Amino acid sequence: MQKRPGVISFIGFIMVLQAAFGAVAGIVVIALRSTASVIDATGATDSELLFAGIVMLILAGIQGLVGLGVLGGSRVARAIVAVIQILNVMSAAWLMFTHHTGAFLYSGLLSVAVAVFVLWALFNEKADEYYNAA
Repeated sequence: MQKRPGVISFIGFIMVLQAAFGAVAGIVVIALRSTASVIDATGATDSELLFAGIVMLILAGIQGLVGLGVLGGSRVARAIVAVIQILNVMSAAWLMFTHHTGAFLYSGLLSVAVAVFVLWALFNEKADEYYNAA
């Protein structure tokens, strides 16, 4: 098995870490869904918060699996991450063109920069060698 490039390890680790944080957030939302201050702050009902928490847990699970797939050399996981990054660039571009001042502009620029880095990391020569050997 070929050695995994460091940037792929970094991306996979960050994805797994994000998944863990997402799972914790989902658990917290479910646990606090009946708290008056949470209901007041969000304007959501108990059942809406339960639904949101469950969706957060499902998405965290998917992200964790994709992150592990990236670390394991899965071409499917690599493609999923690429599609997500392309969608991020499209949404960031829309925000930058429709709201070209302040936080939307800077957030969009940062999103595009991260997406370009992730796509480069997943599709450079070393990454291609790693995924072709896996």
